[in-house]
Amino acid sequence: MQALAQRPGVEVTGQVPEMADYLHQATVCVISMRTGFGIKNKTLEAMAAGIPVVASDRGLEGLKVDGPGVPLRALRANTVLDYITAIIQVFEDQDLRQQISQNGRSLIESEYTWERAGQAYEDVLLN
Repeated sequence: MQALAQRPGVEVTGQVPEMADYLHQATVCVISMRTGFGIKNKTLEAMAAGIPVVASDRGLEGLKVDGPGVPLRALRANTVLDYITAIIQVFEDQDLRQQISQNGRSLIESEYTWERAGQAYEDVLLN
């Protein structure tokens, strides 16, 4: 990963104190997770910031981001070629980049707010 920092235009940061500061400077957020379970906060944070996401099945686990009847909210990639193709698409197609950005942000606003989480807890406790 550190070797990528030698490429022009690539910055490898490692851990950062506030992910949002870096997301707002990004064109795309790549989440290439191979392990882990459940919804990933890093994916939600990127979508909340309005940054297009390219992620593996694990990075998108539990999120309705693509498929029949679902607005495109992220690009799915599970091989090196998938990642290359998706990242190039995001950089080269401004309309696609904006569509993914807006749809991802809308998903967060409708499903993953504190109000929505509180309502879900209330529903469980009262039913």
